[in-house]
Amino acid sequence: MHGRIAAALVWGGMAAVLAGCSSGKDAAATDSARADSATAATSTMTPAADSTSAAGAGAGAGASALTSDITAAENAWRIAVAGGDTVELGRITAPGFTMVGGTGAASTVTRANLMKQVGQGMLAADSSAVSDLSVKGSGDSATADLTFFWRVSRGGKPPKPETLKVTDSWVKRDGRWQLASRKERGGA
Repeated sequence: MHGRIAAALVWGGMAAVLAGCSSGKDAAATDSARADSATAATSTMTPAADSTSAAGAGAGAGASALTSDITAAENAWRIAVAGGDTVELGRITAPGFTMVGGTGAASTVTRANLMKQVGQGMLAADSSAVSDLSVKGSGDSATADLTFFWRVSRGGKPPKPETLKVTDSWVKRDGRWQLASRKERGGA
C-alpha cells in the first residue's frame, strides 16, 4: 500500500514539474513578442469604455490614449528595426513607407530597402531609445515629433551613436498603427 502511495506522489510531482515547464515562457522570446504584448496592453480598451472615459474626462483622455498608443507603436518600431525583426517591422511599417534623411531625396529609404538592409544585417543596432515624444492627431492618423537615439552599425562597421530629431507620420489600418513616413529634422 505504501508503495502505491509513494508512486502516486512521484508521478504527481513529475506531472506538476512538467506542467510548470510547459506553461512558462521561453527565455529567448523575441523583441517582437514583447512589442506585441506592449501594444496589446495599450489597446485593450473597448470602444464603449473609450467613449465613456472620454466623455467623463474630456478631450484630454482621448489625447492621452493616442499618446499612449503612439508611444507603444514607436517602441515596437524601434525594437524591430534595432533588433533586426523583419516580421514585426513588416507589420508595423506601412506599404508605402519612406524615411527621408537630413540630405533630402538623396537619403530617402523605402520600405523595401529598409527591410533588405535590416534582414541582411547591413543595418543593425545594439541599443536604441525614444525621448522628447510629442503626439498630435485624431482618429486614424497621428504625427509624432521625437528624438531617436541608437548605436547603429551600417555595412558591418563598428556601431556608432546617432541622435536624430524626427517627425513620424502614423496611420491606423485594421486597428493597428503603422508608420507611414519618417523625416529627419536635423541632429540633436
